[in-house]
Amino acid sequence: MRKKTQSKEKQALFVANDDAHHVLEPLVDCLLANGLTAAQITKAVAASAERVLRNSLTDAGLPVGVRTGVRLRTTTVEAEARRVAAKLIERLTVTNVDAVPPVSQRRGLPAAVAA
Repeated sequence: MRKKTQSKEKQALFVANDDAHHVLEPLVDCLLANGLTAAQITKAVAASAERVLRNSLTDAGLPVGVRTGVRLRTTTVEAEARRVAAKLIERLTVTNVDAVPPVSQRRGLPAAVAA
């Protein structure tokens, strides 16, 4: 039985996506919490995600061209950035306000805040 392994590009892209989600989640959460709509922030979040992806993919040692930037075989960095932005915004958009627990009942808060 042969073990399937991911290519270096797929592994780097997985890590880069995770990095982009981790870095941009607080920003997207804050923008949405302050009343901006998904339509208003999508382009800016995608541009920020593209920067994070490029940095992470470059750090992973993928080929980089002066004019083209990081070159991927399966997708483009721009397409991945749009996907990351769409997922973040969709995941962090509150669709049912009643389902959001009050601050005092949320997990992971210090005892003084929860009380």
